[in-house]
Amino acid sequence: MTDKISKLTFWQVVTALIFTAGIYAAYLRFFRGWQASTNLTDAQPWGLWVGFGTLCGVGLSAGGFAIAAAVYLLGMERYRPVLKTSILLSFLGYSTVCTGMIYELGLPWRIWHPMIYWNFHSVLFDVSMCVMCYTSVLALEFSPSLMEKLPWPRVREFYLHWHHRLTIALVLAGTLLSSMHQSYLGGLFLIAKGHVYPLWYSPYLTTMFYLSALPAGIAMLIIALYLCVRSLNAHVEYAILEEFSRVMAFLLAVYGVFRVLDLLRNGAAAYLFAPRPETLYFWVEFTLLVIAPLALLSQARVRHDPQMLYWTCSVVVMGFMCNRLNVSITAIDAMTGAHYVPKWPELALTVAVLTAGVVAFRLAVIYLDILPKREPMPRALWVGTPAEA
Repeated sequence: MTDKISKLTFWQVVTALIFTAGIYAAYLRFFRGWQASTNLTDAQPWGLWVGFGTLCGVGLSAGGFAIAAAVYLLGMERYRPVLKTSILLSFLGYSTVCTGMIYELGLPWRIWHPMIYWNFHSVLFDVSMCVMCYTSVLALEFSPSLMEKLPWPRVREFYLHWHHRLTIALVLAGTLLSSMHQSYLGGLFLIAKGHVYPLWYSPYLTTMFYLSALPAGIAMLIIALYLCVRSLNAHVEYAILEEFSRVMAFLLAVYGVFRVLDLLRNGAAAYLFAPRPETLYFWVEFTLLVIAPLALLSQARVRHDPQMLYWTCSVVVMGFMCNRLNVSITAIDAMTGAHYVPKWPELALTVAVLTAGVVAFRLAVIYLDILPKREPMPRALWVGTPAEA
């Protein structure tokens, strides 16, 4: 028993503590109610669970449909080596979103109602249906990685044969569904005009949500691939990540231009330098999501260095999360004066679900054929970097 305890690593202990706190927080949520588990109010009905768990989780999973569309619909075969990773990342991202919805909803046992009671006038109905349908599509897209491990050759070959014939249809459906609800999430706030601070309200919120999700999803994919190479003995050609960085820079520039033009068009420019806390939140968000990444990615030494690119993508992800939290919490809090601060069970449940997704991703990369493995005793972690050339 002592030997087993001594073999526990620091991160295993941390993970166990996170899950323990998450389980207790779930107990408070489902058995003690909202008052014991959240600081949400009628003035601030959506907090960390929606702002981080749903809005960030969906946006950071955008890499799956983007890479799948690039490979299967646009014929960019050079991205195929990272296709499974992008689909796995998106599938786990949407799985955490669906898990989060169970404790986000006031009556979680009614989560199936949108499938039966259709309300075509509700944006939330569109979001829920797209999330459920796209999660199912992602499960089907990822299923060959599991089926390849089946010990029954005939069953495996039969499934893979039919899956191959339906792949294009799945990718088309996934691209449509993901594109729809990436923008629909922004549409949720359109009905709150007058209750959203002007720096974040726009009639084009749907477009802004879509334009910001694409580079954030690519940044998350680069981070995942970098960590797989560093920690899980995976083999990835660095040229793919460098090309992703160029695409990400272009998408960030497009988003930045549209964001500035939208602020000017809506008369929100007057709030850019107002002496309010929201002004600071906006500039932190815009700096992390647009200004700093574009400045870094414009330098060849950043694009050519795996570690510097990793940290640049981390900045993009942090900026994206600031944007979603500002839209869902800061912008509403500023207008209602709710002064919402998450209670610790909200943080514990959020971190626990996120940790479960990270653990599942790690196990999938280790035990499934997600990425090729490096040769024993490699001379360098990365293949195709300028330093090697």
